Amino acid sequence: MPTSELSAFPAAPRFRLAVAVGLGTLSIAGSLLLVVTDGVNASVHWTHHAGVSAAPLLLVAGAIAAMSIAHPPAWRRLVMRLVAMMAFAAWGLSQLFAGSVAAGLLDDAAILLFVLDAGSAVIADARTRLRTAHPAGEQTGRSHG
Repeated sequence: MPTSELSAFPAAPRFRLAVAVGLGTLSIAGSLLLVVTDGVNASVHWTHHAGVSAAPLLLVAGAIAAMSIAHPPAWRRLVMRLVAMMAFAAWGLSQLFAGSVAAGLLDDAAILLFVLDAGSAVIADARTRLRTAHPAGEQTGRSHG
């Protein structure tokens, strides 16, 4: 590999991480802007609301993808990142197709994916805690009375 390619390599992961941070930051800022704007204009129906609602969701899906590419996790965590990414993308797309049959299907897919993500996290955490739990009768330092 030529020296120029070697020197450029460390910059690529940093760039991908920077993209992930940028997309994540934009998604948070967009969400805050949406909440404030909707709060101020609660009774006003504005034209670009679907796109503005979709943007933070699609941006955070992009941030998850960029982070997964920049710093690939172990396979189980990668699968869960993909589930989260698809859930946010489905929810974002449903905002763009509001009122259509596609929106209903995308909403259902987003719900399924979010529940799968959260349920898997709870189950994995509970299993880990059960494996490391103290045997019955062993002192844990907590009072049970």
